[in-house]
Amino acid sequence: MNELVLERFAYHPEGTLGVIKFADETFYTIERPWLDNAPNVSCVPEGTYEVNWRESPRFGYTWELQDVPDRTYILIHVANFPKDIQGCIGLGTSLMGDRIAVGNSRNAMKKFEALTKDIEWRLKIQHVPHAGL
Repeated sequence: MNELVLERFAYHPEGTLGVIKFADETFYTIERPWLDNAPNVSCVPEGTYEVNWRESPRFGYTWELQDVPDRTYILIHVANFPKDIQGCIGLGTSLMGDRIAVGNSRNAMKKFEALTKDIEWRLKIQHVPHAGL
């Protein structure tokens, strides 16, 4: 099983930024700020999670993190800003300057899907200062 690593490099009151590098591609992540794992408003706790491909009424087929403590329905989906997510993880291909945001989310999701849809993988989330710089 492949292990992808989400390296968080910025915890900010407005949101959390990270990066996933896989198969020579770089994907930036956007999440809500850390708010003690409160459902729908906090980023996902650091840890390692199995990931399943599932259908979402809102986002179509996407990935869901399994067994997140005290949380359910944690998806990886299109999102550019923390306001676009409710405790999930958004992907982009770039950072948006000095904003807590990622760019080109739809393109990032298409690339990420092409790379990961047909493999088994899990996601390890960890804090790595300066990982995205």
